[in-house]
Amino acid sequence: MNRRAQQKTATRAKIKQVAQRAFFEHGIEPTTTREISRLAGVAVGTFFVHFADKLELVREIYFDAMDGALKSTVGLHSPTPSPTEYIQQVAKTLFPFYGQYGEFTRQIMLDSVIQGGFHHQQTASMKEGVVNRFMEVGVDQKTANIFAENILANYWLVFMECLPENRFADAQVLARLETLNLPFTVSFNNALAAR
Repeated sequence: MNRRAQQKTATRAKIKQVAQRAFFEHGIEPTTTREISRLAGVAVGTFFVHFADKLELVREIYFDAMDGALKSTVGLHSPTPSPTEYIQQVAKTLFPFYGQYGEFTRQIMLDSVIQGGFHHQQTASMKEGVVNRFMEVGVDQKTANIFAENILANYWLVFMECLPENRFADAQVLARLETLNLPFTVSFNNALAAR
């Protein structure tokens, strides 16, 4: 990497670092691109060379942190054949993250619902994990897809219940998700026993 590319990478990293700190200290909405530029020691125009707008910066900080949260739990959970246990593992990892990044989560989720993106991508990834687990025990693909859609609807229902007041750390949250998905746990166990 040449010197100019290194400098560009360093400037981008500095903008992200000061922005993340400012977002946590003052909130996302009150923190302007002008303030972020001042804190990073760059011109406002330089900010826009690196990020199209503040939301792009928010997204990058959020998804970098989410990747870190997911990577930090790799190996902590043994793979589970149960689709509902798989969703519980996802929730055990991501719900604390959503809570820690509460304002980010609300911003990203709102943008995702309006523009598409995060919500759809995350749902598709989780759905694949659920469908595959059902199909491995002999559930046909159509039924596995229906089960997966319902399990994920329960996940997002609990997510949306937590979002307004940032209740992701509430001890009852995971128990509620598990209870909502109990019929699918029974269906999975029945299919497993019939094999």
